Parts: sequence; C-alpha cells; structure tokens
Amino acid sequence: MDLNFFFVNALNGVVYGAFLLLTSLGLSLVFGLGRVVNFAHGALYALGGYALVFLMRHLGTGYWLTLAIAPLPVMLIAVAIERGTIYPIRNRPEIYTLLLTFGLSSVLIGGVEYLFGTSTTLVAAPAPYSGTLRLFGNDFPLYRLVAAGISLLISACVFAIVQFTPIGLRIRAIADDAGMAEAIGIDTQLLLTIVFSAAGGLAAFAGGLTAPIFAVHPDMGSGILLDSFLAVILGGLGNLPGTAIGALFVALTKSIGGGYVGEWSTAVLFALVAVALTFQPTGFFGRGRVA
Repeated sequence: MDLNFFFVNALNGVVYGAFLLLTSLGLSLVFGLGRVVNFAHGALYALGGYALVFLMRHLGTGYWLTLAIAPLPVMLIAVAIERGTIYPIRNRPEIYTLLLTFGLSSVLIGGVEYLFGTSTTLVAAPAPYSGTLRLFGNDFPLYRLVAAGISLLISACVFAIVQFTPIGLRIRAIADDAGMAEAIGIDTQLLLTIVFSAAGGLAAFAGGLTAPIFAVHPDMGSGILLDSFLAVILGGLGNLPGTAIGALFVALTKSIGGGYVGEWSTAVLFALVAVALTFQPTGFFGRGRVA
C-alpha cells in the first residue's frame, strides 16, 4: 500500500468531514426538534456561497468580514421558509415537509440561476492562507486546513450551546418530549423558528467558507446535502454526537474509497448505510429517533 497516497486521501477526508459536520448539525437539530426533513438545506448552503460573492463585489469588503455577514440574509430566508410554509403543516407526517422543502429547494436554485446565471464563480483563497503547507512530503493547501479548523470550532460552539446553555436545555427538552415541554411553558414554535434559522445560517456559513475550495455554482449544495443526510442517518436522527461520527465516517469513506475504487465508493457507502439501518436504525449510539 502506498502510505503517502493513503495519507493524502485520509487528510482530505478529515477536512471534508469538518465541513460536512457543519451542515449536518443543522439538519440533525431541525429534525430532532420539529421532525422537519429539510431538503432545502443544500439550497441554503448554495445561497451562502452566492451571498458571499455578491457582498464582496458590491460592498467591497474583505473575505473574512463578508463571511461573517453573508449568513445573515440567508437566515432571514430560512425564517420566511419556516414561518410561511413549514409552520402551517407542522403537525402532519414528515413526508409533507420532505416534499415541501424539496420543492422549495428547486425554487431557490431556480432563483439563483435567474439572478446569477449558471456559470461557476471562482473565489480566491484569502491571504495569507493562499499558499500550501508541506505535510509528510506533500504540499497541501493551507486554506483547507484553516477552513476545516474554523468548521470544527463553530461545530464545537454548537455542541456547547446545546449542552450547557438554557436555550440548549429547552432544545433537548423538546427533542425528548415536545408535549411535556409545552406543558411546562416552553414556546416550542418560537424555538423551532430560531433553530431553523440558525441551521440555515450554519449551512450558509459553510457555503461561504468552502467557496474558495469548491467554487460557487447553483448545484454546489446537492452533493453535500446528500452526504449530510447520510451522516445524520448513520449518527441517529436528532443525535448530535452521532452526527459528528457519521460525518467523519461518510467523508473518510468517500475520500479514501474514492482514491482506490473511484465512483464505486458511493455505492459502498450506500450499502453500509443500508446495513446500518437494518441492524441499528437509531444510529451508532442507539439514541436517534426512528419516528
């Protein structure tokens, strides 16, 4: 085995896993809190990339400042989606939100194509991280490592908020028993709106953060959306620690497997997910939701 080749693919997998975790956490939180299967999550990721490009061009701000403010308009769009479309059908089966958000995703991507076109926009890596770093004899893009570190830091903040803050306590209470949470006075609808908006912000931030790596184009969210769903399913629906393990597993399987078997790595990944759903439908830790 070529250890150098394996190392490069494993490192790429870890980096992609960091980005995947950032998008997967939003999906997991929204489902755990409101049983919402959000297929528009990938479109919100793409909107984050386009918001970054638009604001950099028209405001003339630098990359890092623009990255900080680009998720804000996407969060407002997420609030409009939740209040205007998901709230009226909240008590219906999950298939309703799945079909609704699938349609909304097409509408959002169509709007992006109408406003910005279908071409790919390249975003330069910000200085001083545009160079490479030599790791074990390999030149690896420095920005990828920096962006992965930022993704992990933001993800850690999300975990800390859910685990150690009053709003996190309310989120966990609703996820465990929404009826009891409402009975003790927790405003579940307001909290779902907040979490849905925050999840959209995380997706948009990830879209802007990865723009210098994957470029910006209308279909940029489709691949990471599918991988995020696989990560959430493997980790257990609504289970954040499981989602973290699932994201790393999916990313490493695609990166390392892709290096050796090419596109067959996707088939292998789906086969592993099918086996996992058969024998452990509640995820790695057995704590996810199945209904």
